[in-house]
Amino acid sequence: MSGGKRLRPLLLVLAARMGDPGRDDLLRAATAIEVLHTATLIHDDIVDGAETRRGVPTAVERYGREIAAAAGDYLFAETFSELAGVGDARLIRAFAEASVGLAVGELEQYRANGANVEVEAYLEHIRKKTAGLFRVACVAGGTLGGLSLAQIDALATYGQALGVAFQMSDDIMDLVGKPGLMGKGIGTDLAEGTVTLPVIFALREGDAGTIRRVLTDPSPAPELLEAGIEAVLATDAVARTEEWARGEIEGALRDLDLLPDCPERDFLESVAAEVVGRDA
Repeated sequence: MSGGKRLRPLLLVLAARMGDPGRDDLLRAATAIEVLHTATLIHDDIVDGAETRRGVPTAVERYGREIAAAAGDYLFAETFSELAGVGDARLIRAFAEASVGLAVGELEQYRANGANVEVEAYLEHIRKKTAGLFRVACVAGGTLGGLSLAQIDALATYGQALGVAFQMSDDIMDLVGKPGLMGKGIGTDLAEGTVTLPVIFALREGDAGTIRRVLTDPSPAPELLEAGIEAVLATDAVARTEEWARGEIEGALRDLDLLPDCPERDFLESVAAEVVGRDA
């Protein structure tokens, strides 16, 4: 009932239906990936102290830290309970590796907040965190569908590239998006000291002093935050980030050539094409 695009289970189902998955196993795995994603959102909101997500109060805002933390832990456990019902060790291993990557990526992000971050460190973080769930969704789907190892590898590459582009698109929307559509305010990442790709570019090309003041201020005033956003937008950082994201999408589409020519593959291509330039 919390809204959202259900994109990760959609990817899993599309990948699986290029083969011949069992209906019950497919439903369990698709449920597991969405439950895992929801668990990570709850934990993110606890750490960030977020008041809203998708335009409604977060679990931590509505019920407090203790209940929200317990709910997030419960959902992590429920993820693997669903996977145990499938009984495929390959899926459990893939989800476990993705979960470890999520945790490591989150720790790396907090360690880097407000500090100097290079492009490669940023990419490594989002590959583990955002792209990891896209990747495991595609791998799990291909596995359930009985696709070949080469086809599953192609799906994994597609999922990771799609996830990277998706995060870059989010980074852009944090600076230029519409609060009503995004479910959060503009400049949230910047205010929290999170160094995103457009910010990395802007630090090199624009008013680095103002941007750093925002990044290092635990609670920047609205005027300072606005100045920081304007400092980023005064450069070509957003355009460069969009260009990079499009390059990721082009790579993702090339990797689909190994997959069967079918409506599901067409849909995967459509999903990729919609990521860059989306409204929310």
